[in-house]
Amino acid sequence: MLPRELQLPRRETKLLVLLMFIFLLCHSGPMIQTTSTALNSKMISALQGETVKAVCAQNINETEGLTITLRRNGSSELCYIQFGNYTIWSRNCTDLMNLEYNKPTKGVYVVMERVSVKASGVYSCTLDKTIPPPVRMLSQSNFSLTVSALPVVEVSLASSSSIDRETTLTCSAWDFYPGDIQLSWSKDSQLLTNSTRNDSLFHNSNGSYSYISNLVVSKHDWNEFAQFSCQVNHSTLKMPVVKNLTLTQSGKAISDSNLHWIPVILLGFLAILVAIILAKSMKLRFKSTSRSSAERGLPETAETHPPQESQSDTIYSLLTHYPESTL
Repeated sequence: MLPRELQLPRRETKLLVLLMFIFLLCHSGPMIQTTSTALNSKMISALQGETVKAVCAQNINETEGLTITLRRNGSSELCYIQFGNYTIWSRNCTDLMNLEYNKPTKGVYVVMERVSVKASGVYSCTLDKTIPPPVRMLSQSNFSLTVSALPVVEVSLASSSSIDRETTLTCSAWDFYPGDIQLSWSKDSQLLTNSTRNDSLFHNSNGSYSYISNLVVSKHDWNEFAQFSCQVNHSTLKMPVVKNLTLTQSGKAISDSNLHWIPVILLGFLAILVAIILAKSMKLRFKSTSRSSAERGLPETAETHPPQESQSDTIYSLLTHYPESTL
């Protein structure tokens, strides 16, 4: 008990106690400790059909009773594995989506094969320690996946009519992602700006987009072997795709795809011609070789003839056998 003169007033005492409590609270650290690490987020881009590999967890120092769960956009689990002592105990994944444990790096990786546009989203990997209970979350990491798709471009003659009517050309860009795309028409390398067009953008069920442009060609724009071009530009392309179509007065169209068959046909014809020439050459060589071998197989001998009887001996012989006959 302090002397009365050394005792602080009750008001100052309460203030001092409050200041000491605040000081201890600030220097004692968090009251609740957790072993979760900070969320790591990174962006991953891929083209449709590629294989994606991303880090799910790394530097795992725990050795037993661990579970890693993969989720997308906060939904239910897509894939999970249970492992301990550097060995996987159980796995619940798919053929196209799997979790792989790498013992040397003490890391777990998510591998997604042949990704599609629908695979785009934010993925989370949660590492939990399940043994001994209760379950404790050790770490969590996120990554964002964006899957893009290249457009497949085709150009064709949509409707064929007589020369005194309009004709419609169609340029199609199929299964691309994202949906922003640029498409333009030109005639003989001159950009068409005032032509009649009917364009439509479609959202496909697989998450991709398709774009169809119909160009109306009038008689004025239709001359012999006029070349119309469709140019498509998309963020996934290194350079624009150009498809050509040539119109004729007969109302027929010659596209790039048709022209591509000409070298193939010529090469096929040349291959057949070369095969025939080689076959005939081999046949003649075989005959020549057989004849030479036959001639080399027989010994060379002088040509001999049986002895010729003289004419007088022949007459005498006839007289002997036929004495009554006359010559």
